[in-house]
Order: sequence, then C-alpha cells, then structure tokens
Amino acid sequence: MSTVSTPAEAGAGIAELFDQLADGYDRAALRFFPFAADRLAQRLAPRAGEKIIDVATGTGAVAVAVGQRLGGGGRVMAVDISERMLDRAYANVRRMGLHNVDLHPMDAASLEFRDAYFDALTCSFGLFFLPDMDASLREWRRVLKPGARVLLTGFGASLFEPCIDLFRAQLADAAGVEVDPARDFAWLRLSRPEHIQPLLEGAGFGNVRISSEQFGYHLQSTDEWWDVVWNTGLRMCLKSLDADTLDRFKRDHLTALAEQFSDGQLWLDVPVQFISAELPN
Repeated sequence: MSTVSTPAEAGAGIAELFDQLADGYDRAALRFFPFAADRLAQRLAPRAGEKIIDVATGTGAVAVAVGQRLGGGGRVMAVDISERMLDRAYANVRRMGLHNVDLHPMDAASLEFRDAYFDALTCSFGLFFLPDMDASLREWRRVLKPGARVLLTGFGASLFEPCIDLFRAQLADAAGVEVDPARDFAWLRLSRPEHIQPLLEGAGFGNVRISSEQFGYHLQSTDEWWDVVWNTGLRMCLKSLDADTLDRFKRDHLTALAEQFSDGQLWLDVPVQFISAELPN
C-alpha cells in the first residue's frame, strides 16, 4: 500500500496540525514569531495603497505588523488553511483596531485570487510546510504583479539547540521514537542559502537576497521549552505516544533538561533567515 499523500491529504494534515496548535501559538515562549514578523514588515516597508498578500498568516503576526505600517488605502489579504488559526488572527486584528486586514481560509498552494493582483507577498515560516515548494512559489508568482516584492522567513539549521538535541535523544531512548531531522524537521528544507536561492530563481524570482538574524533568548524555566515543543510543529514528533507515555516522557525530558541550566537559565538558539526577492518588470 502506498504511503504517498495526495496534495489534498497533505493540506488536510497541515490544517489539522495547526488547528491543534492555534490556542498556544501566541504564548510568550514563542515570541520569536511576532518579533520576526515585525522585522519582516520593517524590511518590506509597505507603500501607501499597496495590495499585499500574507500567506500562511497563522495568528496574524505579519498581517498585523504590515497592516500597522500600510496606509493610503492599502490592504492586507491574509490567508491560512487552518480555521482555528484564522479565529486567533481575527481576534488579534480586532485587538489592534486594524481595518485594512482581510482574512480568508485558503490553501497556500492554491490561491483563489486573479493573476497579477498583488504588489507584494509575505510568508513567515510557512513555505517549508508545503509539500511542493516549487509549485507553491509558482502559484504565488501567478498572483503577483510584475516588479512585485516577496519577503519570506525560515529558520536556520541550528534552530532550538541545545534543547532539540536532548529532545531527539530522549525520544529515541525513552519512548522508542526515532526522529529523522530530514523527515520530521520541516524547517530544514529552507535552512540553507545554497538551497534557497535556486529554489526561488527556478520559480521565476530574481534579486534573491538572504540574511540571518538571531532571535534566540534565555529560557527561564523548562516549562518555557515545553511550550515551544507543544505549540509548534515539534508536537508532531509526539503524536504516536499514548497519554501515559507522553506524561512520562515530558517529566523525564524536563528533568534532564533542567540539569543543563546555569544560573537559572538556558540559551535557546533561534536563527531566522530573511529571504527577499522580486519579480521582473
């Protein structure tokens, strides 16, 4: 029996995952998401009157940051496949009093907008979850005007070190779950500049630029790390564990992690890749 997922099955799996993550996605331990969103919006420098699409908006961190900077009748169209994420995004947009952000349930790989409609596109930590990144980028190109700008973010290869190394080792030793980074850590698909540039150029984008910034911080407790595990895609690594095994793994993992703290804190590495590109005029 084949284990290859169809595009529809893959999309449904992504939607189910992020529906589960939505309630915890804005927790303080995940503050690298809004911090990176603010930096992305600053780099984009939206221009008055522009129509901007934010793909895989999640809880709306980028849409809010761009909407706050966008004037002159411009609008942000924010899309996500997860209805629960969009519910959170709606609450965040309303809380900020924004009237220039629209939210749409939509598959990032199949956008329901006409050709050459948007002046710019943003996508923060979303592209690497899509099964066919090349096809998705070509679909994004379709809805962009000539000369449009693209701003993306991804994570560097050292994401969540040193905690992630202990997480993998203990899952294998204590729970019998082998984590294969190439298979289970989606962010690695967009972590190396030598892979990113040809990917975008192959989809028709030019002037590709990549820079890295550090958004890491010192964990003040092991519970902060568990917030990261439980409220990001890392939760997928735990899906095969029953409730008792999960509770035991959590207890043992956090106990072992506490031994790595020094003076009540532990550095968590969060390197972020900022990727910009343009369409030819």
